[in-house]
Amino acid sequence: MSWGIWAIIAIVLLILETLTVDFLFMMLAGGALASVFTSLATDSLTVQVIVFAVVSVLLLAFIRPWARKHVNDSSTGTSNVYALAGKDATTLTPVNRTSGRVKIGGEVWSAKTSGDEIAQDTDVVVQTIQGVTLVVAPK
Repeated sequence: MSWGIWAIIAIVLLILETLTVDFLFMMLAGGALASVFTSLATDSLTVQVIVFAVVSVLLLAFIRPWARKHVNDSSTGTSNVYALAGKDATTLTPVNRTSGRVKIGGEVWSAKTSGDEIAQDTDVVVQTIQGVTLVVAPK
């Protein structure tokens, strides 16, 4: 009957993984799943716990880093609006230190510059993003 407890633990850990998406609970669920199969072979709780610990540590040490590296991680700041840094744009209106409009990738964005005013129809490059405003400089 201990296989059922390990199966419930694995399911709960997988549910927690869906809430965090950090691959931590998924690795622990892998250890619990290994313990499910171990419990079918032996009734020794000590052996089952050791299998859970060893498999979980191995998954955490080897599989989790690989998975985190190969899955899109938006915390690096290179996705969403932050991916616009370094892209080329064209000014639709004059851009000064407080306001302006640029077109980038078919979209119109608010823009400003940290230097002198940039004339309309000038090619610029996005330096940084401040909120929803692009900071641009002449190309």
